[in-house]
Amino acid sequence: MPNNIPSLKVRQLIRLLESAGCKFYREGKGDHRLYIRYVKGAKRVVPIDIGAGELSPPYVLRIFRQLGFTDEEIESILK
Repeated sequence: MPNNIPSLKVRQLIRLLESAGCKFYREGKGDHRLYIRYVKGAKRVVPIDIGAGELSPPYVLRIFRQLGFTDEEIESILK
């Protein structure tokens, strides 16, 4: 498990996800936006709370995990 996960602002997280190949899928309910990533032919869709100020490290890690990123991929994205 990666230990160097920082707390991120929502815009920073979205920028990192898009640089790693995720794409905006659609608007969700309330302040959420759905982002999508295809992993081995499977579609992964994750809601991200746009209204949040700063996202905690466990929340950031959970988003990466739900999108199917490996530990090595997460570490390379956060460099």
